[in-house]
Amino acid sequence: ETVQTYPFLLPNLTYAIFAAIAWVIGCIFLEETLPASQRCSCLRRRQASAETVELPAPMGLVRSTSGTDPSGAPTRFVLDEGESTVSAPKGKCYPVELIQTIVSYCGLSGTTAAQNQLLILLVSYEKSAGGFEFGPRDIGFLQNIGAVGLLSSQLFLYPKLTKRFGFLNVFLLGFCMAHLSYGLFPFYGLFYDKDKYGMWRFVPLGCMQFMYTASTGMMFPTAFAFINRAAEGLNRGAVNGWANSSGALCRAAFPPASAVLLSISTSWGPLGRYLPLYIVTMIAAVCLACSLPGLRVINARSAVNARARSPAAVAPAPPVAVVPTSLEEDCRNARREPLVPAVEA
Repeated sequence: ETVQTYPFLLPNLTYAIFAAIAWVIGCIFLEETLPASQRCSCLRRRQASAETVELPAPMGLVRSTSGTDPSGAPTRFVLDEGESTVSAPKGKCYPVELIQTIVSYCGLSGTTAAQNQLLILLVSYEKSAGGFEFGPRDIGFLQNIGAVGLLSSQLFLYPKLTKRFGFLNVFLLGFCMAHLSYGLFPFYGLFYDKDKYGMWRFVPLGCMQFMYTASTGMMFPTAFAFINRAAEGLNRGAVNGWANSSGALCRAAFPPASAVLLSISTSWGPLGRYLPLYIVTMIAAVCLACSLPGLRVINARSAVNARARSPAAVAPAPPVAVVPTSLEEDCRNARREPLVPAVEA
């Protein structure tokens, strides 16, 4: 009775339980990267100068190559009290390449949240308005298909594609796949009639959701990889804090804006409801165009560093000259006997 009175209680409670389990797992198994001697020195950091200051590295993250990630990214980190230093940014701004990378992540976060919001609203339209009239159970079924697409992408597609084509090409491929899958929504809308198509109307929507989540599963890990590579020599904790905060702000602002735009465009005809999808795609394309120069610089720099670390880049040792000796000398050297010259008879 309580679940029927409050239909959103059970899904929210389930999510809260999973979040609590993830928090407990993180507290138990994740190791702290900041040394114990520096965990209580936050107040003293305010005295740091705005100029470039050499700060001791909090805890070196040494890459372990024992993993199976073929992309070259570290699959496992080992904590080490390294002697490397982290330098604060000179002035008040980060490098241009890093800012462009954060812009790409913010655009990705905001547009993904907006498209997910628009999907739920569009499939919830009543049948009389040419909508699918999906309820929470039907929408949950679509999201489960999306979860399978994300899992398949992470396990099978992403490692092989990054090894074959590189991070930047995989990022661009994911961008095209994601926005193409939602750009075909007017075609999916042709199968809205439940009496005519029955369960077959889930096929185009399920394929769309599978393709969309698989493509976003290629983009988000690549965006984080580019952010960390662009933050080389900087305080990665601060850089990731700015990136995640900016992404969270975009995730909070884009869905309400897209919902307002949908309410306005609905009155423009049967196809007007799909206009917000294309506006979101245009915003994502602008963010990508602004960040693409920085992404190319970081991708080229990473390729150079990878070639420098490869075993083939190490010059082979010069060959050791071997002085030819006679068979008698080899035998005596092996027995460690002094060489006595032969006496003529």
